[in-house]
Amino acid sequence: MENLLLPFLSGLGVGCILGFGFGSVFFAIIQSSINHGFKKGVNIALGVIICDILFCTLVLFGSQFIDEIHLYKNVIKYIGGVLLIALGVYQFFSHKPNNEKMGDTKAKGTMYYVSKGFILNFMNPFNFFAWIAIQTYLKGVHSYSTIQSIYFFAGTVCSIFIIEILLSILANYVGKKLNEKIIKFINYTVGYIFIIIGVVLIFKKI
Repeated sequence: MENLLLPFLSGLGVGCILGFGFGSVFFAIIQSSINHGFKKGVNIALGVIICDILFCTLVLFGSQFIDEIHLYKNVIKYIGGVLLIALGVYQFFSHKPNNEKMGDTKAKGTMYYVSKGFILNFMNPFNFFAWIAIQTYLKGVHSYSTIQSIYFFAGTVCSIFIIEILLSILANYVGKKLNEKIIKFINYTVGYIFIIIGVVLIFKKI
């Protein structure tokens, strides 16, 4: 039991670090929680976790797939970068008019936000290669077995999800105290951040 508990606890610690990564997902959760309530931020976090579980599964059991995906990593990063830039530009045209109630969660359904979280996480290849690097470290340095790696990844994913839920609740609490002009500023700021991340993704070597 101790051989599995330690990997899980270690994963929780690593998840605390990854959960505070200031990437596109981080700002998307904040923005959605402020504009539409913490449940929408949690929905984005759920999409992120589903994507992370997919990544972990591929890393653990899809060795052949991993070998092949390295051949297309540049194509993936270019597509991801362009999509992030497009999403950033969209932020400048998606602001709600003043007569629309802030926090209205009926604008888009749950699946929209879950899909948004999944896509934001999926189209950034750095996330996937980060899981590969972690698994390589676990096997190469700590000689983890597959079951130990599973417990480590389970702890990491749980920790990330908890942090993103807390982030959604906090952003929603803060958002209730913000006026329409500040909300608009936040939307535009997120748009610039998405564009910058997209540009960096395109030009950064991986």
